[in-house]
Amino acid sequence: MRKPRYTQPRSTRSPAARAVNPRSNTGEKQGSDNAFAHGLKKSLTEKPDNLSGKRRTKAKVLVVHRIGFVRSGVLSLIAKSRQFMACGETDEARLARELFLRHKPDLVLIGLRLTGADGIQLIKEFRSFYPAAAILALSEQADAFSAQRAFRAGARGYLSTEDAPELLRALDEISTGHPYVGASVLPLILSNFAGGAKSVGSSDINSLSNRELEIFSFIGRGLSVSELASELNVSVKTIETHQMRMKEKLALHSAAELRQKAREWLARSALNRIREEPEPEQAGNGARSRCF
Repeated sequence: MRKPRYTQPRSTRSPAARAVNPRSNTGEKQGSDNAFAHGLKKSLTEKPDNLSGKRRTKAKVLVVHRIGFVRSGVLSLIAKSRQFMACGETDEARLARELFLRHKPDLVLIGLRLTGADGIQLIKEFRSFYPAAAILALSEQADAFSAQRAFRAGARGYLSTEDAPELLRALDEISTGHPYVGASVLPLILSNFAGGAKSVGSSDINSLSNRELEIFSFIGRGLSVSELASELNVSVKTIETHQMRMKEKLALHSAAELRQKAREWLARSALNRIREEPEPEQAGNGARSRCF
């Protein structure tokens, strides 16, 4: 009697394999869009390059920002572009370092306030890790002083969230080696440059470190020591130590004087922005997209 042939059961793809190559016969585009819409984080176990053997043609972008809907919006714009692809996204400095070292992105979009770190410090670290990466800083407000700090740290471009329509152009410009400043920030930088050393109190504020300046800005917004410690994930003692050093550098004698100076500095920055705000009719004449 003829023996029945043994047929090995057809194996199914493991969840890990689907994670690496998520394409399917149905809903490929829809699945990708949903991933970006919900701001899903890239797994550190994913391979950074295409496993199909095809040459990668799109520039890889790492997105690091503390606000979820900002990351989602950025990822959505990148997903629709032809020249860029997202290789990872996070709001945590620690995870951002791991993603950066693993993927070695061509471009990095980074916020200045992150969970567990100052964005300026992270820019410096990325520049030391992989100098070829072009970094675009994305601030939550138009601030000439923050822009100057970002450029000194090694960023190649600077946008505020008001400049969202310029995002892809900014990435394109910095990827080719050109510095880029958003339209909401450029007038402030030009005004500061024209004013030079006449800016009141600029020299003593410049003596603050990046971390001290970050805390200084929070103090100006009215945050207490305990609130600052919670916001920056540090101890109350650490905040008090920073405050003591800031008072020494700024020649102040009390916490009240420090708060007052911080408020005046923020108010002056806001006033400069209002004075230099482009007229509405100029916006239609290319004022929304400017480069150095």
